[in-house]
Amino acid sequence: MKKGKFGIILCFYPIAAFAAVILNSPLICAALAALAIFAEQDEWAGRQSLQAWMLSAALFFFDRFTGWGSSILPIPFLSTALSFISSALFVILYVAAITASVLGILRVSRDGEANIPLFSSLAYRIYGKARPKPVQQSAPYGIPYEYPSQPPQPQPPQQYPPQYVPPQQYAPPVNVPPQQNNGSNGPNPF
Repeated sequence: MKKGKFGIILCFYPIAAFAAVILNSPLICAALAALAIFAEQDEWAGRQSLQAWMLSAALFFFDRFTGWGSSILPIPFLSTALSFISSALFVILYVAAITASVLGILRVSRDGEANIPLFSSLAYRIYGKARPKPVQQSAPYGIPYEYPSQPPQPQPPQQYPPQYVPPQQYAPPVNVPPQQNNGSNGPNPF
């Protein structure tokens, strides 16, 4: 974990800014983002704090807009229904912001990118950079589909070069005494 110019660990600024989003304090979040951007001048901490501030600002403006919209209509029943709908939408958005903030805190505490879906690419654009694309695993090489099977073609016999065979040597003749022939071809069986 890197320390900044003031001896504070750089992941403190985004973590505190995301905590301010959970507490619904956009001014504290803006102050922490300004500290990370202008005082520390660290790009990573600035980007993460900027994402937290944009999330907090979006939540703040949505709350103000829905409150203003429900007070326009002076009709009691319609105003109450619109107020109920806007409050339900704000609760859903606030729960989503809390979830995104907790995920952002967990990712930033491990020195990673917060990656809040819409605000991450916007924070990169503010710094004049493009968000890096994730590296995709390439598909394994192989046959994409099964080819129809064909009968194997006969292969011509292979011609091997002649190998050297030494000449065969015969044993010298041995003098054997001649056998007696008494007119029969072997012993008499009777």
